[in-house]
Amino acid sequence: MINNRKNKKQFTVLLEELVCHKSCDLQSALLLMSKSEKHGKKNVSMAAQNLYNSLNKGNMFSLALKQCSFIEFDELYISFVSFAERCGELKNTLGFLKNKCIREEENYSAVLQASVYPMFVVFVSVAASIGLFAYSNSLFAFEESGISFSSGIYTSFYLSFCFLILFCVLAFVLLKKILGTNKLYEAFLAAGFLIKAGESLSNAVNDAVNILGYESKEGQLFAKAGKKLSYGAGLKNAFELDSWNSLLRQELEEAFFYAENSGGENDVFEKIALWLNARDEKRRAICFKLLEPFFICGTGIFLLIFLMNLVLPVFTQGTMIF
Repeated sequence: MINNRKNKKQFTVLLEELVCHKSCDLQSALLLMSKSEKHGKKNVSMAAQNLYNSLNKGNMFSLALKQCSFIEFDELYISFVSFAERCGELKNTLGFLKNKCIREEENYSAVLQASVYPMFVVFVSVAASIGLFAYSNSLFAFEESGISFSSGIYTSFYLSFCFLILFCVLAFVLLKKILGTNKLYEAFLAAGFLIKAGESLSNAVNDAVNILGYESKEGQLFAKAGKKLSYGAGLKNAFELDSWNSLLRQELEEAFFYAENSGGENDVFEKIALWLNARDEKRRAICFKLLEPFFICGTGIFLLIFLMNLVLPVFTQGTMIF
């Protein structure tokens, strides 16, 4: 998964550079890419060779991408290329896809970088607790009461670690949600690009469902909106939000109202995407500020539980023995 994302990004960046900046046609660009295996780009060159051969057989580029076995291109990527083939917007589409791949990689790197400090804090806490556990257990290794008392030690030890594992899982999910890729932002941005490039509202909204997923609440919202738009409904009526996100609902209703009354439907999705991005940047700034105290508190609670349920009873028992 990770390698496929990196390969797709490398492929898109190289293809965009050759087609948009070097003014190569698509087949010539793929041929040049197929001959380059530098810097660990073997899969990229093999994918380019595969696509070049497919184009020579008369296949469309979108079909060649779907059949490519060296890099897995998602449905959205293929649908964008299919749109470019219909409308002659290959250069602009490659530019958009390149920026999208770069954003995904940057968001993934942001999550990894933000996870370094919490992992270090958790590692130190675990190492300290294991040391205390080993020391406490060794004090009573030769005592008659050690067998019955060891069961309590192990129970407390496992309970403390269960709390720590649960805390880490929840924290990582929250961290990924805040710092990772916002699919709703990407969906509005993609729909906005397609509409400004000449795609119909309904088709653009339906293509954006590939980002959100058909089973998600947002994906179902876009799928229903695309169907309503194809029947001639207005933007505001097509995107009927329930109470799951009141702030977003208010923002969408206002944006769609002004777009329908001012003739600005072509850029309304892009404006909504910019609003979502600005909101996410504020959340990320708050997340980075709270990251350190949040994990210090979490590991502090873990150590407190550990000390209260393990070390103190050990020394209490030691006092009684001596």
